[in-house]
Amino acid sequence: MRCLLPLLLFACPARAEVPVVETDIPPVAALVAQVMGSLGTPGMLLDKGGDEHDLQLRPSQMRALNEAQLLVWVGPDLTPGLEEARAAVPGLQSLALLDDPATHRLDYQGGGVNPHAWLDPANASVWAGLIGDRLGLLDPANAAIYHTNAMATQAEISILDDTLAAKLAPLTQSFVTYHDAYGYFTRRYHLTYMGGLAAGDAIPPGASRLSDVHAAAASGTIACAFPEVQHDPALIANLASGTKLFVGPPLDPVGSSLDPGPQAYDTLMTTLTDALLTCANRP
Repeated sequence: MRCLLPLLLFACPARAEVPVVETDIPPVAALVAQVMGSLGTPGMLLDKGGDEHDLQLRPSQMRALNEAQLLVWVGPDLTPGLEEARAAVPGLQSLALLDDPATHRLDYQGGGVNPHAWLDPANASVWAGLIGDRLGLLDPANAAIYHTNAMATQAEISILDDTLAAKLAPLTQSFVTYHDAYGYFTRRYHLTYMGGLAAGDAIPPGASRLSDVHAAAASGTIACAFPEVQHDPALIANLASGTKLFVGPPLDPVGSSLDPGPQAYDTLMTTLTDALLTCANRP
């Protein structure tokens, strides 16, 4: 409502200030974009094709972080380089989604927390609610809108979850991936996952592990192997040499190859599903 008299200026309600939000990776940016809706668009710090585990901010990205009121990110287990940058910005609020008690966490098979928790839609649904709550605290005037958008996002995630479960039902074959990032996804959809060649993030595959997987592939215990977009596919191609191991298309668990936007989470999960299904549909 517009004031009619200058003397009443200070009695007018303040215009709602939508928070400036930065995010780390495409699936998180997508969830924030859905919850913000038409009120705003979050920034994203990971460059297209970038490595989230080695995220180092350029001066322009650091300026963007300094202008933000809120950083929504998975947390330092995924992007350790962002922790120092975040701590250097006075007054910046942080929502580290992996650290929230409501997030279901898994460990890598070799030990240590697996940060790829968005690959379980149940976590993505929890995160939508957390994002809506935090935005509502920062921007009370629009809290109801954030809440409504978060609930709509959760409903869409539920539909996506059901769709993926139905699509993945024929995938009964065992498979390995470049690194052990997919425990959340494979547990959610009851897939026969034999782990990764690398035990965790930024850990190169060991000779013993490669030997074991090659033997399992030669015996037919493992049916398929999947490279990743951020890693040289030659390792898995060499692993499959002399065996019947089917090599599928490269996977992109963080969506680094995707354009950011509200549909990036749906696209990431659907693309991952379709890639894995090539194992069930292999010649």
